[in-house]
Amino acid sequence: MPEKTEILKGNGTYNKDSGSVTATEFQAGIFFDPNDIVQVKYEMLRSVARSEMTVSQAADRYGFSRQGFYINKAAFDEGGIAALIPKKTGPKNPHKLTDEGKRFIDAYTAVHPDANSRKINEAMAEATGISVHDRTVGRYLSKKRMGSR
Repeated sequence: MPEKTEILKGNGTYNKDSGSVTATEFQAGIFFDPNDIVQVKYEMLRSVARSEMTVSQAADRYGFSRQGFYINKAAFDEGGIAALIPKKTGPKNPHKLTDEGKRFIDAYTAVHPDANSRKINEAMAEATGISVHDRTVGRYLSKKRMGSR
């Protein structure tokens, strides 16, 4: 079912390690889908809760480590099934570009509207000591332009 696979990939719930799921219910292919990471995690937790297998057995059959089992168990206990949805990794915001850096960029581009990211970044490092990647400056400027439309 390629449509479902694309949906799972699009919403971040595709199990990249689906080949390591050996639990029998996922082998039949009727209802249980080893590509659906939320379903795999939930069934792993449920199999232990129902005393069908030990933590080690469940972790192995559902493609997780014991530590992975306990991490998912803690998440489920705290937030229910929604907590089993993978979180987006990495920084969510430009964490190195401080408010001071943004103010500098805004002021500098007001005086030098044609300056490129590298020139702005060099001027900022010299004036404030704030040093970020040139692409960080470029992304900030792009977002700012998009917001001003």
